[in-house]
Amino acid sequence: MIGNRVCWSRAAVDFATQVDVGGLEVDDPRADAVFDAIHQKLPVFREQGGRFTEESEDEVFRAFTRPITSNEPLLLFIKGEKGTGKSHLVRWLKTRLGARPAWHVVYIEKRNTSLRRVTEKILAGIDTPKARQLREELARASSEIASAEEAVSALLARLDHLVTFDPATEIRGLSGVSPAELADLRRKTHRLLGDYTFRKVLGRSDGPVHRIVRLARGGAEPSEDVDETDLHLTEADLQVDPAVFDDLGPELQTLVGSLVSNRYLRTDIAALCDWYLPRAKAEVFMGQGTDLLSVFEDVREEIAARNQELCLLIEDLVLLHGIDKQLAQALTIPASSRLCKLRAAIAVTSGYLNSLDTFTDRGVQFTLNINLKAIGQTSLRDFVGRYLNAGRLPNTPPIAPAPHSRIPDTPNACLSCPDRPRCHATFGTSTNGYGLYPFNGTAIDRLVELASPGDFQPREILREVIRGPLETAEDELPSGGIFPSGQFAKPLDDVRQAIPPGMRAAIRRTNHATPDTEMSLRAFYAQSPPNADPELEAIAAYFGSQLSHGIADDQNDLEDRDETPRKSQRPPTSEIDQWANGVGLLSSGTASRVRRWICDAVIGQLQNGPYGVVISRTKGSRPAWLIGSHPLRLSDVQIERAQGGGAIESQFPFRIDATDDNAVLIQGILAAIDGSSLDSVDQARWFFYLQTRISAYASKLAHLASVEAVALPSAVQALEVMRNAATDPGQTVATALPAMLMPLSPPGQHPAIEKFLKEVRSVREEALVTVRAHATAAKGAGKPSLFDVGPLLQQIQTNLKARSVQTETAAEDRGSQLLRQLQTQQSRAAKQAWNDVARGIQDVGRFLDPTEDLSATLRVVDRLVKECHARGRLPRADSKEQYETLRNRVGAEAMESYRRLSRKVASDVGPGDLWDILNDPMPQLTALGRFAQVTNELLSNLEQSLTATQISGAVDTDALIRELRDLATLLDKASQEVQ
Repeated sequence: MIGNRVCWSRAAVDFATQVDVGGLEVDDPRADAVFDAIHQKLPVFREQGGRFTEESEDEVFRAFTRPITSNEPLLLFIKGEKGTGKSHLVRWLKTRLGARPAWHVVYIEKRNTSLRRVTEKILAGIDTPKARQLREELARASSEIASAEEAVSALLARLDHLVTFDPATEIRGLSGVSPAELADLRRKTHRLLGDYTFRKVLGRSDGPVHRIVRLARGGAEPSEDVDETDLHLTEADLQVDPAVFDDLGPELQTLVGSLVSNRYLRTDIAALCDWYLPRAKAEVFMGQGTDLLSVFEDVREEIAARNQELCLLIEDLVLLHGIDKQLAQALTIPASSRLCKLRAAIAVTSGYLNSLDTFTDRGVQFTLNINLKAIGQTSLRDFVGRYLNAGRLPNTPPIAPAPHSRIPDTPNACLSCPDRPRCHATFGTSTNGYGLYPFNGTAIDRLVELASPGDFQPREILREVIRGPLETAEDELPSGGIFPSGQFAKPLDDVRQAIPPGMRAAIRRTNHATPDTEMSLRAFYAQSPPNADPELEAIAAYFGSQLSHGIADDQNDLEDRDETPRKSQRPPTSEIDQWANGVGLLSSGTASRVRRWICDAVIGQLQNGPYGVVISRTKGSRPAWLIGSHPLRLSDVQIERAQGGGAIESQFPFRIDATDDNAVLIQGILAAIDGSSLDSVDQARWFFYLQTRISAYASKLAHLASVEAVALPSAVQALEVMRNAATDPGQTVATALPAMLMPLSPPGQHPAIEKFLKEVRSVREEALVTVRAHATAAKGAGKPSLFDVGPLLQQIQTNLKARSVQTETAAEDRGSQLLRQLQTQQSRAAKQAWNDVARGIQDVGRFLDPTEDLSATLRVVDRLVKECHARGRLPRADSKEQYETLRNRVGAEAMESYRRLSRKVASDVGPGDLWDILNDPMPQLTALGRFAQVTNELLSNLEQSLTATQISGAVDTDALIRELRDLATLLDKASQEVQ
């Protein structure tokens, strides 16, 4: 066979595997036929008195259809978490009911559900005055709201009205709030909801009210899981941005500030709003004229007059939020001679049911929170087999109904297939006789386990076990020999974790044509992955694929296995396997052993090879070596996703990526360290591969050592430039050398310089290593010492006056790279630091000229402040104290720094000028600027207070003249004292 058959229709698969039963329209012949084809009976648990008893779907059906012998409504709740199949079971009940003339059946589906549509379905076929009135209200409410934005506005307005004017004194969630506190809370909530800006924030398109409106108007998709919290306002929804309200009044700003900062206030306001939210929704979207409870009684009266029972089936109670409490109350009213008997099956999440007190203890509760073990392997295979068969059926539904049922029998699409005998023999069938092709039972087990671990999650199985793999199969099967490729079930297992990395590497080495296909076959289709078995070999032959020989796991001899198929029992995954699979880190202990072994091997290669480099061991707690002037550290062996690598980024690393081949390499290294022979892992292939890499890396290090020997002038220049960070950088070789080795910075260092020195720390360390290595090599590889500077004197003497990098070179040697890195970092730091200084000078310059005689000015102002304070002329009682506090923070030193920096800013500032602000001048400039500003404000206030004249009534001209003369006298005295 050149290719393989694709025996399903993509359209049929997509239609059958809709992730929610709400996508299959009720009472549509094709949808009903597909539903019957895909339905798989699963266990359910009946909850009673806190105990759970396993029962079947048939028992659920019997519990729902049993005769009602009392007046109490028969309520049946299908509980479960999201995606567990609650709606599916309600739909199955509807399908099983068939024609029941004695029942008036109302089915409320998730599809296109809205509050209005739900109510209209309840009213279907009912023609009473109250029903007609409610229909008119629904039509009017619907016509009044034309868009989501209008609905949001109407809902907020109605909510505001109810919060403000409802007289209720008890609110759920606010039980500890006193009447006075509740009234205050209503006032605050009204102030917020009544504000246009706050409404706009709550009503944004991605906000909470838009979400609530969309669901109330029927915007939920059939496959959408509506979370209960999506129907409520929470305190998180009220966490707004205070900046939005900056241009509004102080009252609202204060309230918004309290709302943002006080979680308890947000919680209380959210609880108050949420209490009225269902009522507001009902009144906005259904009108305010009719009580649904009384209408529901009308409905039951009409059905009773027809001598029928009311049967209500609800796919998801959450979507009825807004009328759920009224509906719950209506469903608990007993039957009578006037009201018909009632039964209801309702799908609801476990938590949501608890919020409806009226419902909690009044019905039979079944739960669908089932784990895979409870369902069993056979049922899970049948579940997938039914969907596979549905995807093979034609689009038109079968027409021959089964006996005593309106639902047609589901045919087996395989019966007409010419490949059926060989296909079924190779891939197997479900208990219904549906072929499992292109899977086998083991593949289904493996995929289901990965897609839905633990609990039964049918939606995940539909997405990841059926739809995704079948799309891959549809593309690959016609070519033959390709399926299942690496794309098969990639979201579930992209590395095929069931196969050890060593075997994956061996498969790639031996199967050059389709290694990914072989790994997928072994990982998913083998009974005991990754070992080949007769069933797997038959499947590979069917697909036209090949399996490598001689690579089976030595620990699992397939020839000794009994003939009874058993579920794969994979051995525990090792640390190295998890690392290669991308699901775990390599521990620091393991990684450290590997790094040390490789470094020792590199050093051994350098010592025994024709490289002619000086190698020395450095001191320290972590092993490190010097190859000439180039350091080799354990951290230079960079292992992907390994712990303990250190924070220093190596410029010339020996990389070990997380691959299958490198997993084998690590296993080989660890085995060698533990004393095993080199061929104990992968027949020593790992060793020869690694030796090639080590030889190349050793050659690279030797080349770097020889190249870096010429980097000495650059290293010396870099150290001399950076010594300017010291308080005393020195001007001779003798005084400069200590600063080069260990610069002691002043305590008030500029932050930009401090940051710069941290950024170039690696440059300094590399320069020091280069200088030390040169000195050590010059004296015959003796004990290294930084004070062996004899050969370096000339280099140091050359650049004593250097404040920044002096050379411009395009060379690519390490020394040039070192200087360019230093130059770039210093230029950036100088620009940032001097920009800050320039802004500080500009701030001071608004009030104080650099050429001003600050001492003379201070004497004049001091005298003026003193005299005005004594005469009570200062603007405030603490003006003199404030002035003197700032006055004591400035002096001649601050003014001189201001002058010097002003001249510097006026000229061109370069990288070398960074050292002119080694002592951070910003505190002095800030103090000087603040003093100048306050003094200017003080003098301005004095001038205004002494010269301003308020014309209101008669003016005491004599008093005004006396004040002006007093001011003139004060100024004269101050000027004479200065002179």
